[in-house]
Amino acid sequence: MGCWCSSFGRKYSGTVSPQRAVISEQVSFDMVHSWSLSFDTLMKYRTGQKYFADFLKSEYSDENILFWQACEELKRERNSEKMEEKARIIYEDFISILSPKEVSLDSKVREIVNTNMSRPTPHTFEEAQLQIYQLMARDSYPRFLTSQMYKNMRNSFGVNESASIDDEREREERAERAQRAEMGEMARLNALNASASPRENDETEIHHNYQN
Repeated sequence: MGCWCSSFGRKYSGTVSPQRAVISEQVSFDMVHSWSLSFDTLMKYRTGQKYFADFLKSEYSDENILFWQACEELKRERNSEKMEEKARIIYEDFISILSPKEVSLDSKVREIVNTNMSRPTPHTFEEAQLQIYQLMARDSYPRFLTSQMYKNMRNSFGVNESASIDDEREREERAERAQRAEMGEMARLNALNASASPRENDETEIHHNYQN
């Protein structure tokens, strides 16, 4: 195996193509809406990853998801020679300080990656991948949810944003009414129990006096 630190700055090649992991699914409003529940939910869908990647590209930060997807593909590689080659390309394309697609890592994680590259494995970039995942969840994901791109996707199903918000409010109001009704019923039962206790005490006392 050649030196992994050579040939810096190579464009992302088909050898570790993240596009192979993005397979179109039957998109529905429920699916698109579920992406707003959590970043984990969004990333479970290949279609979700594709749209999120398009959004990141519009913000000139798509290197983050490309790196994450490349790491996922690396984990699936079983051929040791291909795995080492893919690890080297990932390093050159996303870790090297000379790469235009360099991802933002702290010094500790970067040091771990450099150490791991002496003997690459499918998990060489584990810490780096997690850090970038957390960065996307914390920084880019909230902007994606408020972007015009995501709103247009929701509206494309004939459910406009205001109607969707109204539906959510209605569900919340129903839940609140059900909760209030349940609390009211509990209060009523407690009141009945409280009123029954004196009568039980009186009946016990009367029975006791009668026996005497």
